[in-house]
Amino acid sequence: MVTAAAEKHEMSILDETGDTKVVWDEDNTAEVEEARGTFDRLKKKGYVAYKVNKKGDQGEVMDRFDPSAEKMIMAPNMRGG
Repeated sequence: MVTAAAEKHEMSILDETGDTKVVWDEDNTAEVEEARGTFDRLKKKGYVAYKVNKKGDQGEVMDRFDPSAEKMIMAPNMRGG
């Protein structure tokens, strides 16, 4: 019997080093908790989280980690001067 591969969810982190990816399987508790920890650390640093679909359509700002989100983009808060 052939089973479908688990769908991976993705968080893209935009920072001074470029674009870092964090992926997790929603059914893998350890991967979800690792991704949640990364999300929480970045939010504390002032990053803004956006939930988008994998096509990259316009998304919404996220205040809490959602393990079922297809894709998230984490970006530093941009402040004008």
